Order: sequence, then structure tokens, then C-alpha cells
Amino acid sequence: MKPSTQRITWRSTCALVVMAVFGAWGAALAADNAGQTFTPKAVGEFEASVRPQGVPTDYVVTPNGFFSPSCVQRVEEGETLQADGSIEAANGLVRKPALCTQAHYRFDGSRVEPNGSFSLPPIQARQPTINGWVEDANYSSSVNIGKIVATWKVPSTPTNQSGQTDYFFPGLEQLPNVQSILQPVLGYGAFSGTVWTLSSWNCCVSGTTYYSGPINVSVGDTILGTTQCQAANSCSTWKITSKDVTKNTSTTLTTSPYGNLRWVFGGVLEVYGVSSCNQLPASSPLTYSSIAVYNTAFTKISSTPWGADYPVGSTSPQCSYNVSTTSSSVTLRY
Repeated sequence: MKPSTQRITWRSTCALVVMAVFGAWGAALAADNAGQTFTPKAVGEFEASVRPQGVPTDYVVTPNGFFSPSCVQRVEEGETLQADGSIEAANGLVRKPALCTQAHYRFDGSRVEPNGSFSLPPIQARQPTINGWVEDANYSSSVNIGKIVATWKVPSTPTNQSGQTDYFFPGLEQLPNVQSILQPVLGYGAFSGTVWTLSSWNCCVSGTTYYSGPINVSVGDTILGTTQCQAANSCSTWKITSKDVTKNTSTTLTTSPYGNLRWVFGGVLEVYGVSSCNQLPASSPLTYSSIAVYNTAFTKISSTPWGADYPVGSTSPQCSYNVSTTSSSVTLRY
């Protein structure tokens, strides 16, 4: 099954891990080391003309769809997300977030229940509007992956700031049965406010999504995303580190991967609430450079046969999307 088909199958049948990440938002707000308070991006912050119909306005936007604030969970620095969804602190204390009981909504507006069942398509965003993956470069590996590293720069702020969310990230998923995605994510409007932020994510087992506390970054900053298992060959624990090399700040999610990772994404563009091309960064293209992929013995893989993928299809707006690659770079044009 080709990657684009697998992604549709996964998103149609799995209750994405994203739902847990924002559970902590209802009780507490995140703050970066400069003291700025972050709040989750709510559906109600979109302009009414692009708001996804039928999705509650208090639901939040994540890299994996729209979720109830009670179904999103933050993992702090020094904590470890276990395979059963419990979160262990550095001192050994364990907390187990309550199971999510609310449905979430996929990119296409279909409703997914906490048990993974879904209905098609009770909800459709007003057109023309893009909610979901736009373009990416990926390949299916014949061996288990133990690490991926990529560098890119924070692009310009969109000229049209209308409450949209723009995400850029590399990532890893399982094959043949996708359970989750590990991703260091650069986002514009990902949290409340028209700013660029970094956060690391793991989505989506048991209808819950998990993320690390976001940090602010600035246009032109160099970003380093590293997703790596912590013990050669066993890979039972992973660290997803989103680092601003320019500012020397970072945010890390320590987590279980929920299975062997073989589906490799060198670079992805994903957006929500985008109804015109000027809601994307004006500084197209964006290039992910110095991409390096390693097996679980941490031996660099010399051949990375990236394939271009355009999940956006014919959805409007069409913004001259184009994906080009080398063995160590992915360039996304829009």
C-alpha cells in the first residue's frame, strides 16, 4: 500500500494520539523561558468563513486534527511518556491522565470516536479551505529506523494573518500498521497568537496526543529537529528534540514510539484554516537540509529514496505546490 493510502487508512481507523496532549491546557498554561504564556489554538480563533463546520469552537488544533481540550496532554521536560499513556517524572512518580471520552475530528472533517470508530463525512470545512497535509517527501524503509535529523529555517510570517495555522516538520511512523507519528514541529499560529513556536509531538494511540512545552522562535532562526531512540537496537525510548540553534533553546518529548518505525518523512507542510495562498509564508521555498537517517544500530543509511507526495490533491487554494529532493534535502514550494 503506498504511503498516501496508508496515511488515509491510519487517520480513518486510529483514534489519534493527539487527543491527550491538550488535556493539561485546561488546568495550566505553558510558558517558555522568557515567561510568555501559551494557550492552545482553538477552532473559535479561525475566521468564521473557514471554521470547520460542526467542530465545537472550544476544540483545539493539533498536527493531527481537531481535539477536545480534555484530550490533549502536555509532557514536561524530564518526564517520560510510557507506552500505556502514563507519564513518569524524573523522581519516579507516575501520573496517568484520564482516558479521553470525547470524539475528535480528522482533517477531512470526519468524526472519530475514542474507540477508533469513525463516521464519514458528517463535517466538511467551508470551501475553499485546506485543513491537513499539503505536501511532503517520504519513503518506506526496509529496516527499522533509529534516528532522523533535519535542519531548516523559520520562514517569513504570512502576509495574510487570518488565524490560520501552518506546520513544518520531519517525522517517523510505523509500517505496515501505523499507530503514531513522532515529530519535531515548527508552527505558526499553533498556539494562540501570531508567532512561530517549536514543540515536539507523539500522536496517536488510544485517542490521545502528547506534546512538549512550546518555545518561541523567530523568523530566520535555524531549527534542528532530532528524533532518536535512546538505546541502540532496542529503541524502547525515544527523544524528540526541537531545537532553535540560533537562540540555543530547545524543547524535548521523551516517549515510547509504540512500534518499529519504518515510514520516514524528510519534510512536511501541513496547514489549517488556509483559504488563500498569502496565508502561507511568503518566503517560499522552504528547504529541509542536512537530512540524515540512521538504522537502530545508528549506522547512517546511504540511500534515502524520497518520493514526492501531495495529500492536498485538488483542494483549493492551489499554490504552485512542488516537492524536490536530493539524498539529504527536501525542498517544499508553495
